[in-house]
Amino acid sequence: MSYALPESEIGKDKSMIQVKNLRKNFGEKVAVDGISFNIEKGKITGLLGPNGAGKTTTMRIMAGYFSDTFGSVCYDGLDMNSNAISIKRRLGYLSEQAPLYTDMNVREYLHFCADAREIPERLKGIAIQKVLDLCELKTVIYVPIHQLSKGFKQRVALAGTLVHDPDYIILDEPSSGLDPNQILMIRNLIRDLGKDKTILISTHILQEVTEICDQVIILSEGKIVMNASVNELGVTNRIFFRSEVPIQKVKEIFFGTGMKDIEILQSNEDGTFNYSIDSAGQGGQAVFKVLAKNSYSAHEIRPFIRSIDDIFSDLTRNH
Repeated sequence: MSYALPESEIGKDKSMIQVKNLRKNFGEKVAVDGISFNIEKGKITGLLGPNGAGKTTTMRIMAGYFSDTFGSVCYDGLDMNSNAISIKRRLGYLSEQAPLYTDMNVREYLHFCADAREIPERLKGIAIQKVLDLCELKTVIYVPIHQLSKGFKQRVALAGTLVHDPDYIILDEPSSGLDPNQILMIRNLIRDLGKDKTILISTHILQEVTEICDQVIILSEGKIVMNASVNELGVTNRIFFRSEVPIQKVKEIFFGTGMKDIEILQSNEDGTFNYSIDSAGQGGQAVFKVLAKNSYSAHEIRPFIRSIDDIFSDLTRNH
């Protein structure tokens, strides 16, 4: 449960974040250019894009840190512009530069966050203990924050973001600059939170999206260039196959089948070649039938899945 929001202030039957026609100008510069997307309740959405694509600006508007120039952001049907206080009570936002009072120790800082979030005194200790456990901070409770490593500082900032048990969590580069073990800890925590929270996370670690997210949105020059579920990511009509057929012969036997755009990927030491082909929706079985009809073997046939790295590069390389 969230600690501070009366049930009467929660919108009915919406259960999502809705961003509609969002635009943000800084003078003549357009940072966010008319983007729209929904994030369903209980989903983890990854926000990707090169530097300057508009990710941080979008997240700051969604967190109520920036006002928009045009458009709207709604939480469970409530518009941020007219219901900011109600929404922020249910929202946890962690900026890229972790906001910390470094002269405090960890427990003092979490008490400060709990007070700022108006957590009732009778629940404050429980709330603080919960985030100490979640973020694995029990060994540094009384350590001044300025003495902590970057990884621990990030965990403390995340604990402060979560102390009021928010329904919606916005995390801007939460694993930036962390070592592999710290990144794994943050990923596992986000994955666990995503079971009953709605989370938006920006990251430059592309692998992170495929490991923990349900949905991916890619921004470039302030516009959305991809919005898809992670399960759909990289899925195309292309089929991968490995065979001994030389490229010229491959082109001959597939001519007139409706399948096209044959690409040789690799020559193998065993005399076979790796190919990909656009099956035009006919699938791997059709590829196998063409090879078998011409007395060629198929050592391997499977869907050709593009990597998140390739997709990201293709969509943003000219921006």
